[in-house]
Amino acid sequence: MEHNHPTTDRPVRIPPVIWILGFGLVLALAAIFIFNVPLSTVGYYALFALFLGSHFFMHGSHGGHAGHGQRPRSTTDVDSPASTANPSRTSTLVTPAAATKLSPVER
Repeated sequence: MEHNHPTTDRPVRIPPVIWILGFGLVLALAAIFIFNVPLSTVGYYALFALFLGSHFFMHGSHGGHAGHGQRPRSTTDVDSPASTANPSRTSTLVTPAAATKLSPVER
């Protein structure tokens, strides 16, 4: 029985996010037990770090800030009550001169 295992340069690959989380955990435990930092303070900083860190990954499926891969926006508001009540009207902006020509129902 011969076993053919694939040989790689790295026997175990640990993702970088695991290294970052582990380092943060070690820092948090050191702050609590060595430097006597209150648990609530460590929790606030951990929550802040989570929010800050998650911002870097939140645009992953949205195309980012550069606009690559975003769909063009519609010029009409599909969800507005005006577009569902009267689909022939594409704009709800009425100038003061045009407002005098509108019937009471359209005002």
